[in-house]
This record gives sequence, C-alpha cells and structure tokens, in this order.
Amino acid sequence: MSQPKLDEEAHGLLRRIVEANAWRQYMGANILGHCLKMVGDLEGKRSVLADIELCLDFYTELEEMYARLGGSNLDQAVRDRLLNVPMPKSRFELGLCRYMTDRAQRVALASYRTSRCKPFAQLAETHLARKSAVGDAEFERMAEFCSSPANRPRAQQAFDQWLALSLLALGRPGSSGDRRVVEMELRGSSSEVFIGEYLGEMADLAKAWGLSLPKPERLPVELPKKASVDA
Repeated sequence: MSQPKLDEEAHGLLRRIVEANAWRQYMGANILGHCLKMVGDLEGKRSVLADIELCLDFYTELEEMYARLGGSNLDQAVRDRLLNVPMPKSRFELGLCRYMTDRAQRVALASYRTSRCKPFAQLAETHLARKSAVGDAEFERMAEFCSSPANRPRAQQAFDQWLALSLLALGRPGSSGDRRVVEMELRGSSSEVFIGEYLGEMADLAKAWGLSLPKPERLPVELPKKASVDA
C-alpha cells in the first residue's frame, strides 16, 4: 500500500528540519575552514579537510531536498543564523567542537530513520553511514589535554560552550513543532528523547575526562526531568 501524500503542514515542518540540518553543515564547514591553520601536521589537516567535504556533501543533498519540498534559496534561509557562532581558539577546542557537534548530528538524524517521508529517511541513513574524520589519535590528544589539572578549567569552559551550541541545534523539547513532527510520523521520537541520549553520552565523556555537565539551569534549553542527566 502506497504512503499518503504529505500535506502542506508536513512540507513546512520538513523544510524547517532541512534548514536546521543545513545550518549545522554550514556552521561546521565555516568553523573547520577557519580553524585549519590550528592543525600543524599534514594528517591532521587532511582530517579537517575530509570533514569539510562531509559537511558540504550533506549540505548539497539537503539543498536538493529543500527544493523538492517547495523551498527556495536555502543559503538565505540559514545564513543569518551564523552571525553569533563562536570559533574555537585552540586545537583542543576544535577537536571538541568536531566531536560534540558530530555526535549531536548523529543522534538527531537517527530519529528520522523511520520517517514517513521516505526520501528524508534515506538521506538521514546515507549520512549516518558516513564516518567523521575525528580519529583515535585526535581523541587521545584531547583526553591527554584534560588529564592535566592545569588544563581542566579551559577544557570545562570549552566543553560547556560546545554543549550549549549542540543542544540549541537539537530543537526545543515540548514545543508545538516538536510535538507535530512526531504526531505526523515525520520523525520517530521527540527531541526530548534524543537530547537525553546525547546528554548521556556527554556525561560519560565528561566523567572520563574529569569534567562535568553544567547544572540544568545553565543549559540553553529547558529539559523535562526525564531528559536531564545529573551533573
């Protein structure tokens, strides 16, 4: 039995979803390009360039999806959102930014695997199959930085900043738009669910590195209690 056609409300919600994902790719490519100079070794530069290509490839696919959904000029729709995005100030912060934003992207996209909009479900599946270029060596370098007590205040500040930006990119739990995308089966779960999953991952990371999650009142979105993770 064929799927019923999506109505105008569904198309509008999906356009907003595409815009949010495109913003993350645009932001990622800009940050990585700006920070390439921070990476001194050739292999590290290749890794950053590979992630830039990943962002741009996904953005191109999102642009095509946006047009199919009746949208026009995706660049214009997301450009103004980039004005206040900070840039990493060190290689540690760049690695942290890459890792944390990639994990946020993946937990959010996983919720679209069962979307009744099959082209978007396939697009999510395709991107999830790609691997970030942040490898074991970069991850070990970040862990080593955090192992020094003298570095932890700077590490905690960077962690808090990129956690806040990642959460803002994951939507607002309990909003009418969040509720409707689930009711209309455009997404398999509410943002409350995947934000909780993401916070769980980040809590484990923070603990391993001697850091901590910010208190709930310091997070940029108000989370239902069951989505919160104790700091």
